[in-house]
Amino acid sequence: MQVSSRRKGARFAFMAIICGLSLVASACGGDDGGSGDNASSGKKLVYFMAPNTTPTRYIEQDGPDFKKALEALDPDIEVKFVNGGGDSATQLAQANSAISAGAKALVVVAADPNTSAGLLQAADAAKVPVIGYENPPLNGPMYAQVIFDPYKVGLQQGDYFKSQVEAGAFGDGPVALARQYGNKGDVYTTEMLRGQNEALQPLIDDGTLDVVCEDYIKNWDPAEAQKAAEQCLTKTSSKVDVFLGFYDGNASGIIAALQGKGVKIPVYGGQNPELTGLQYMLTGEQQDDVLKAFSVEAEAAAKIALAAINGEDPPSDLVQDSVNNGTNDIPTAKLDTTLIHLEDGKDPGEVVQQAVDLGIFTWEQICDGGPAADTPTCKEKVG
Repeated sequence: MQVSSRRKGARFAFMAIICGLSLVASACGGDDGGSGDNASSGKKLVYFMAPNTTPTRYIEQDGPDFKKALEALDPDIEVKFVNGGGDSATQLAQANSAISAGAKALVVVAADPNTSAGLLQAADAAKVPVIGYENPPLNGPMYAQVIFDPYKVGLQQGDYFKSQVEAGAFGDGPVALARQYGNKGDVYTTEMLRGQNEALQPLIDDGTLDVVCEDYIKNWDPAEAQKAAEQCLTKTSSKVDVFLGFYDGNASGIIAALQGKGVKIPVYGGQNPELTGLQYMLTGEQQDDVLKAFSVEAEAAAKIALAAINGEDPPSDLVQDSVNNGTNDIPTAKLDTTLIHLEDGKDPGEVVQQAVDLGIFTWEQICDGGPAADTPTCKEKVG
């Protein structure tokens, strides 16, 4: 099977970001100087700062899509990548290196929002605009931020899960529910939990749902999700009716734990779609997913970054909200999301097709190895 051009681009972007782990942009090719332009190319520098290698989207999709969009808007701009490795101190060092190299703007997915204020202070002191991206820094000034509204995402998950409970999907009597959240203290975690709980707290309060385990998953790490699920299964002697997570990384870790224990328990709460999430929907092991058009967010960030570089106000057609990040009211672009879910009697391929239609992944990527390769859908789609 040939690798798609998007897959090739993702691999190239991965190498670029890993190269960025050296912290100094010149380590990946040329001294950028301190003038705000790349000395070797004469172009203005913008840095896309990924938080970690999980979730994978920032390396494989958002970063390359942002680079493509911004460089198309202004060919005199060059986008460089760095990866914080899940550590705020590393990300602060990367920001300082980018500022020293003359960066005109920083687009930041916070490695740990709770300890990201230093980055915002450093950029503010240097008068370098910061655009927060999806899981933005907290407690400091920013030019603007772009997010898929986490409260809405949580509410979509909660409303759908509530409908399943009320339809009797988990039987009569109290439903033994195991919950997994994101990184504790992240604004994304806090807002998603607020959305989920708006739908589910009445069912918890009246005893319909019995929360037997709940865990925050450090750095949204699937390995940590697997460990938490294994501990929950041991603690409850596998007497869990259903797992509800926060994103596809939670789900993949939970499913790995269930497979290791040889038990079948439904898993809900997918979002921020990854290949594993869509693959596990095809196998029937993950029940739902909240789709985000990553390219749409990347293009929005590119337009916002260009306005910042040009000294303009954030584009009003995108930035129509304001969110307090602990110290400042940040102009915010909130983007829409779509929940998809498996249905009895409906081909799961029809459900996952919605993610393909949004350009999140191709069928070749979804079916290239992994748990879904031998499903009827993949055999139909790619042979």
